[in-house]
Amino acid sequence: ASVDLTIDGSYSVGGDTSRAIARGTQVTVRNSGGSLAMTMNGQTQSMGTRFKLRRHQTSGNNGVRIAQARKPQNLYPGDIELIAKGGNVQIVVHVYMEDYMRGVLPYEMDNSFPLEALKAQAVAARTYALKKMSAQSSTYDLVDTTSDQVYNGTPAGNDRCVQAVQETSGIVGTVNGEYMASYYTASNGGQTESVRNAWGSGSYSYLQI
Repeated sequence: ASVDLTIDGSYSVGGDTSRAIARGTQVTVRNSGGSLAMTMNGQTQSMGTRFKLRRHQTSGNNGVRIAQARKPQNLYPGDIELIAKGGNVQIVVHVYMEDYMRGVLPYEMDNSFPLEALKAQAVAARTYALKKMSAQSSTYDLVDTTSDQVYNGTPAGNDRCVQAVQETSGIVGTVNGEYMASYYTASNGGQTESVRNAWGSGSYSYLQI
């Protein structure tokens, strides 16, 4: 019902530069009877049912830290949209693909893995995200859990993961001009199964035993 944010970058409320937010500012957003209330610098104002904290710079350390996130120390780069949903505050992060990849790769694999394995994972994860984006019509494209791909913002370090993302930037898998279904798993017991047997569909001819 309430989220606590720390601004660590160049941001404003709704893109209005006259409402710029200083780096280090603490912001609390609450759902108050179906409407959002934002408290900042000791003042509270009504924000309606949804609003954005817009980022104005993409270089360097520019993002928001979310106290209620699984990894509250990590930076979430991009525009932060806050939506009153039920009695809660829903957070949608609008993030560039390669920044998103830097937050996916360390949690779907590990920085200690061989570089070529990380590069293959980067291509698979990027392809998965873009395929979902091409089909989605909801408020957001992907969730940040294993229901889609784990995303915990952008952690510090992980140089090998960063290198894998950079060296595969923009590279995806396609079949007949369309994004392939690049499903993957961290633990399958050493076995795979035909997609027809698993999901009752044979539309992915390239997903076979």
